[in-house]
Amino acid sequence: MRHPASLIFLLALCCAGTSPAQTVAELEERLRSASTPAEQYDIHLKLAKNLFADELEQADSHAAKAVALAIEMQDKSREAEASFFRGNVAQRRGHNRDAVDYFTQAREAANAGVLPDLSLQAVEQLQELTASQGDYRAAYNWSRERTELLQAKARRTAEEQRRKQQIIEAELNEQKERATRIWTASLAGLILAMSVLYYFRQRANRRTRGELAEKNAMIEEKRRRSEQLLLNILPKAVAAELTITNKVTARRYEHATIMFVDFVNFTRAAEQLEPEMLVKELDFCFSRFDTITSRYRIEKIKTVGDAYICASGLSDHNDRPADMIHAALDIQEFLRKLKAERVATGRAYFEARIGIACVDRDAMRPIPIPPAVRAQLASLV
Repeated sequence: MRHPASLIFLLALCCAGTSPAQTVAELEERLRSASTPAEQYDIHLKLAKNLFADELEQADSHAAKAVALAIEMQDKSREAEASFFRGNVAQRRGHNRDAVDYFTQAREAANAGVLPDLSLQAVEQLQELTASQGDYRAAYNWSRERTELLQAKARRTAEEQRRKQQIIEAELNEQKERATRIWTASLAGLILAMSVLYYFRQRANRRTRGELAEKNAMIEEKRRRSEQLLLNILPKAVAAELTITNKVTARRYEHATIMFVDFVNFTRAAEQLEPEMLVKELDFCFSRFDTITSRYRIEKIKTVGDAYICASGLSDHNDRPADMIHAALDIQEFLRKLKAERVATGRAYFEARIGIACVDRDAMRPIPIPPAVRAQLASLV
């Protein structure tokens, strides 16, 4: 029974030589024009393989020339290949001793050229040939070497598998690292984008809060001014009620004293002043009136043009008529001093008439005024 390696070798040769006559002719033509040993070697070996099926002697001749060329080039790989083929030719021709020599030469060249697979094939052929010749000791030795070569091949295969596995693992690790870097970069980009968005949103919120606070402050200032304006015109209780309910209900006071202050010859004095100065002078006088009346817990009712109206006895405020008279005297004293200052500087001044009414609502009659108070009232006119 022929060894499987020989069968594979013969099958390969048959497949290579589909049209031997034409191929041989072409190769012989190429051989005549070949100029280098390497080209000649390749053509001789191809001719040997094409002639292997029908012309074994010529195939052996070309294989021998290929071996000689390989030795000339000192190319162990080519020598091993050509010697192995020549051994197959000799084995098919029945020249087993020559075949053993050729396979041995192929084994030695394969070992030198580091061709472990070809060396293994040569050893297998040597094992088969020596066994068929009855040289069982040599066959046993070749069998041991074949086992060692197979073990070495298995180790190489395992090592190759291990290297491939390492390469695969390295590629997987690189892919994981790349994916991790991409994921990390994406996450960092997302965090950066979110941080930028958060920053701009916070800045927009701060700007909005600032604008809102500014508007609220403006509204609060306008509200304060409106309340202050109402307090300057109306009593505090009335102003508060008007602010809350937007209307004022009529109220009844049992005891009340009312004072009316009116500037004398206001029209003539106003003609001597610029409008801005006139308003400034009125505001200055009315502000001092407010200071004086608040000192006696008297409540200002309103101002109408150049007239100033205040009252006491409203709510829990002072209801003593004498305090109203004292307030009137203080106002007149203030106006006298102001007149002296204005006259000294040649500027316009105001004089005022003051009227006071004190009413007891229970009796619906004026309250009697003591003589001392009447004397004070007389000085106001």
